[in-house]
Amino acid sequence: MEQAINLSGTSDQDAYTRLRAELEKGAGVEIVVTLDNAGTGVLSLMQEHLWGEFEWHPLSVQPASFQFLLKKLPAKVARRAIGEFLGADHRRCDESFIKLENAAQNQDVSGAKLHFAQFNLAMEQHFAMEEEVFFPAFERATGMTQGPTMVMRMEHRQMRGLLAQAAQALTQGKLEGVSRAGSTLMILMRQHNIKEEQMLYPMADQHLGKDVDGLVRSMQKLAPVSK
Repeated sequence: MEQAINLSGTSDQDAYTRLRAELEKGAGVEIVVTLDNAGTGVLSLMQEHLWGEFEWHPLSVQPASFQFLLKKLPAKVARRAIGEFLGADHRRCDESFIKLENAAQNQDVSGAKLHFAQFNLAMEQHFAMEEEVFFPAFERATGMTQGPTMVMRMEHRQMRGLLAQAAQALTQGKLEGVSRAGSTLMILMRQHNIKEEQMLYPMADQHLGKDVDGLVRSMQKLAPVSK
């Protein structure tokens, strides 16, 4: 069950101690954490002591106010993999999109604005993890700069264009435009995700070998994208 904890003004160590106590309550714990910073210090402590036991996703980026979703994993993962980590993030983005689409279809303008902001941030964070951390590492390891990562970057640009269309429609209060752009975006997302999960991620886990776990740490620690 999701709960909310405001840790603004709390030291990194105290925030970590509080969150660890909540996670120790068992699998399935979900916490919306509010901080007055980008959470780097807290997350470093969690990675040091609780690696493989949690997920950490940005939900909102506002001046001096950051919200994250902290989730307890069903079971500890000793060594994380590209396919496991980024595949789970695909599903998180899909779930966020469904909330947006439901709000748009129900003509819920305020709900659509909230869920679009969260979905857009989730997508941009996913793109950044791949483009800034994963793709460069894959290209260095394989020497493939004009292969699958080039195609994935191109498709990221296409998805960003559709996100911009949805944002414009939402600004104008045209929820049918949000749904229209969203429907096209979902088709592209599904095709894109299949390519990554069935081809690129397995290749990466094979070629990157012992470096994979460290790359996942780096992706998880990437500062929240402000768009």
